[in-house]
Amino acid sequence: MSLFKLSFSNFKRSVRNYGMLIVSLAFSVFIFFNFQNVLYSDSMDVLMDYKKDYIDMIVKAASVVFAVFLFFFIWYASNVFLNQRKKEIGIYIFMGLDNQRIGKMYVLEAVFIGLVSLVSGIVTGVLFSKLFQMLLLKLSDISVDVKFSFSLSPVLVTAAMFGGVYGLMTLKSYHTLATSSVLNLLSGAKQKEIRPEKGILTFLRILAGLGILGAGYYLAWDTNGMQALNNALAAVILVIAGVYLLFSGLIPALLRKLTGNKKYLYKKERNLWVNSLAFRMKKNYRTYAMVTVLMICSVTVLAFSIAMKQRYEKIHAFDRVYTCQVVSTQPKDGEEIARGIQQENELECWNTYELVILDSKTMHSKYNQTMYGVVSYSQVKSAAKAAGLSFPYKELKDTQVINLDHEILMSLAGSSVGDEKQQIGEKMYEVLAVDKTPYLGALQSSADIYVVSDKTFEELEGLGVKSYLYNYRLKNPENIEASKAYLQSLVTQDENGQYTTGVNYSQAQSKQDGWIRIMYSLCQFMFVTLVLAAGSIIFLKTGNEVYEDKERYRVLEKMGIQTKVLKKSVRNEICFTYYCPFVLMVVTSWFSIHALGNVMKEELLLVNLWSAGIVLVLFSGICLLSVRTARKRLFL
Repeated sequence: MSLFKLSFSNFKRSVRNYGMLIVSLAFSVFIFFNFQNVLYSDSMDVLMDYKKDYIDMIVKAASVVFAVFLFFFIWYASNVFLNQRKKEIGIYIFMGLDNQRIGKMYVLEAVFIGLVSLVSGIVTGVLFSKLFQMLLLKLSDISVDVKFSFSLSPVLVTAAMFGGVYGLMTLKSYHTLATSSVLNLLSGAKQKEIRPEKGILTFLRILAGLGILGAGYYLAWDTNGMQALNNALAAVILVIAGVYLLFSGLIPALLRKLTGNKKYLYKKERNLWVNSLAFRMKKNYRTYAMVTVLMICSVTVLAFSIAMKQRYEKIHAFDRVYTCQVVSTQPKDGEEIARGIQQENELECWNTYELVILDSKTMHSKYNQTMYGVVSYSQVKSAAKAAGLSFPYKELKDTQVINLDHEILMSLAGSSVGDEKQQIGEKMYEVLAVDKTPYLGALQSSADIYVVSDKTFEELEGLGVKSYLYNYRLKNPENIEASKAYLQSLVTQDENGQYTTGVNYSQAQSKQDGWIRIMYSLCQFMFVTLVLAAGSIIFLKTGNEVYEDKERYRVLEKMGIQTKVLKKSVRNEICFTYYCPFVLMVVTSWFSIHALGNVMKEELLLVNLWSAGIVLVLFSGICLLSVRTARKRLFL
């Protein structure tokens, strides 16, 4: 039999064993291909009005991140595949094959797996490309017609990326086989990843792990103020290092402690799996640490997606509190404007403001705004009532002000505190609160406005220029076009071409912000990919361990231990390998999502619970599949 036929025969015989590996690689190719299809295909040209250049930039960044992740995933999967094949390959030496020919046979098998994964991923990617793009746009709340379009560029980019990474890992495995001894090939699948260490080293490892992880949690919690970015980056590094040390020190130590507790060990046949688990945890701690970090990343990515969606919706709602606004340097008849609008549209509410626009030199602020202004307490209270907005403040003292803020997507700046001071002119005022209620509508987003007492407002009139703001909300904002002709007739200019009266319209859906909606949709796809990758890694690892344990369970069956008991033992051991990283992920993600909430100015506790629940469901499904697969392999 030729080397090619032998390799293909081995591939067909073992395709069930490598099924999860092929599915995982194919799914990764599927996602990466569809990312590239967004960039290169003509089907997404409909997004030109939605700042497609920004969308392309985000997709490229996501593709780079995904390619880096895929590199490490293929690296790990290749190592697992090699370890599973080492013993079987070692036997071929006794059949007269040298290391080079064995290496070539392995390369051919790996090529078959890679080709099946690549072709499957690209074919399904092409078939479902339109569905992928429709789902992406649906999640992004973008209503456009997507057409099916096929381009060779995404296929070539995907094939080049996957082929380059997978080929590099395959050549690395070939070199390992070509330079390995017979003994190493026969026992390679059972090699320990680390050597036993002394108790004092384990204690120091545990101490360092807890300390570093605690420091990472502290920095993740303290992400307010301008040090937020530095703290967040340091927290990421410390948490990864802490998780690694925890799995290499504390968790194996706790399991060894349980194996020494005979009262615990000999109940419910725990000795059948706890001892094995203690050894495996020490042996495979790098894998479990990597899976935990992947799960933390996945939950954080999902939380980021949901938080961004919430922030965007708040910003959108902020800008739409009024359908149109008339701004003038001269007083107008607000009721007359309302009657003009009502010729074509029914009004839900309207109000007016008189503002004093201050010179920037008058405001002693640490921020650089293009426009500063003040408005009186009584005006805001009356206008808020007319617009149905809450205004829960008692009458201001002459030394107090309220800063009217606006919604933002994210910020590294700390929240303003109640005892902050603000100097206006020659006087210092106490900032009673920073309020993000859109009392002034879209104008509040482009100006730094302070609510002052009526007396203070009169005192500050001489420091600036008066402006008049007329806000109108339609019952049917979508029909604003019908009133635009009248509203545009109100626009005036002075002799220098400067506008003295202008009209601002809120947009039902801003196409310029389409890239934000695409971003949080891509994050949801990234979440699914990371979770499935984490589950696939454990699935591959447990499959490798089942391969090692086959003889042990056969011996236990011959010793008279019931198959039912052995199956329960297999289930307990596998379930621990899935749920131990999950528990650590839940604890760690609480801190990471809290840090994200500080930056996004959102309360994300429910998001944290929901995301952890989704991961639990997905992991439970993969765990169930892993248990069933292991039982089939062990108990035929």
